[in-house]
Amino acid sequence: MMRLIFLLFFSLLYSGLQAQGPKRELRGVWVATVQNIDWPSPRNYDGAKQKTEFIDLLNSHQKTGINALFVQIRTASDALYAKSAEPWTTYLSGKQGQAPSPYYDPLEFMIDQTHARGMEFHAWLNLNRASMSSRSLLSSEHVARKHPEWLLTYNGQLLFDFGIPAARHYIAGLVRNIILNYDVDGIHFDDYFYPYPDPKSTLNDEDTYIKYRLAGESKADWRRRNTSALIQEISETIRKTNPKIKFGISPFGIWRHKTSDPVNGMPTVKGLQSYDDLYADTDHWLKQGWLDYIAPQLYWDTAHRVAPFKPLADWWNAHSYGKPVYFGMASYHLGDMWSNKEMKKQVEISRSMSQGEGLIFYSSTSLTKNMKGFRDTLRSNYFAHPALLPTTPWLDSIAPHAPTQVFLANKKLTWQAGEESDDKDPVAYYVVYRIPKQDKKYLEDPRNIVYKGKATELFLEQDDLKPGYGFTVTALDRLHNESRPSAVAWIKPVSSD
Repeated sequence: MMRLIFLLFFSLLYSGLQAQGPKRELRGVWVATVQNIDWPSPRNYDGAKQKTEFIDLLNSHQKTGINALFVQIRTASDALYAKSAEPWTTYLSGKQGQAPSPYYDPLEFMIDQTHARGMEFHAWLNLNRASMSSRSLLSSEHVARKHPEWLLTYNGQLLFDFGIPAARHYIAGLVRNIILNYDVDGIHFDDYFYPYPDPKSTLNDEDTYIKYRLAGESKADWRRRNTSALIQEISETIRKTNPKIKFGISPFGIWRHKTSDPVNGMPTVKGLQSYDDLYADTDHWLKQGWLDYIAPQLYWDTAHRVAPFKPLADWWNAHSYGKPVYFGMASYHLGDMWSNKEMKKQVEISRSMSQGEGLIFYSSTSLTKNMKGFRDTLRSNYFAHPALLPTTPWLDSIAPHAPTQVFLANKKLTWQAGEESDDKDPVAYYVVYRIPKQDKKYLEDPRNIVYKGKATELFLEQDDLKPGYGFTVTALDRLHNESRPSAVAWIKPVSSD
């Protein structure tokens, strides 16, 4: 009987910890702009309404507990931002090359609004797509008008020929331009490298292959080398331009089958393979240190016959080579065949992984619409307490100095910035912890976080002001390195006089 009680207690404790969540976790969402999937609304093309829609979207995600947005700013050699060599996207105004009206810079606006809410903004770009349709009405500024020799036609679309060095350099240049002109936290690419196979289409890159192949190199190996060269050039461009910008990829969830690669392959035997069919060797990119994280699209349920979620998650966890894994989840399936229970299983599996440091949901609309009540589940359970974003010590490991002059009086907590950090990085925000007097591990428990923001004062609720408790403050930089805690401001016992 006692053993049963103990097991029940342990089970409840574990369940509570799962729901509570870790102190550090990326909680992201993809915001798709292509074909107006998530934003802006296809119902209007008014700049002022676009702003309102984005603020509503942001506020919804903030309330859910999301702390990182991955926003698609380049869909098909076009731009959702002003400072670009490529034309304005059609998804803003209804016409390619036409600026939003009333005029504004959507990327600048989105970054400012996202950062104001203490969230990261990652610029998501499509790599290979030049046009959704070869028959599209393309602007005179479009790359198809200026450099048609860089493009191939496949399945009715215009795609970049990655075998041409100038085309790869062009894409890397776009990334450099974004980093120089916008305050993004990261650069992000999805799963579109070489196109998904279509039995009715042929990718005619034979001339480029003959021109640039190495002696004895197969076309498949040549294509993989092209994709790897592009990823390497982008990675090096980011490091040279701003070494503290994060770079990540969200590949198709199956790398290779065990039958294709008995040594390193995944426990799958059927379905598309990113390595063989899309010519994307993500395993190699991680080994080379070109990426700061990997976000595999694990868009299958836990009971899937061919590609169940957990074995795939296990493989990516084991092949991250020390970099964090942000598990990509198909929350859009809540709109058709998945249950809330299925999504909960995937969250818990992801959190059980040793390299699992985050979750990214596709896409934004599935959460803002609260499909199957899953947003409510996140708010009340898995994201009930705030989470700081993971650190990236290979980019920066120097923390700010602790805040000073912490003072509590009349329900108001105040503090001052500490000395300038050793690497001169400014303080990005502060975190206030409410701590029990006897709790020596209070910094590890997100339930103790009562504030996260840029202010140096906090007005406390009466419920927070219980005798035996105190408050301490830490300072964090842009890459979330956390200082030592400040001195504690203890709540004084109520006088008996």
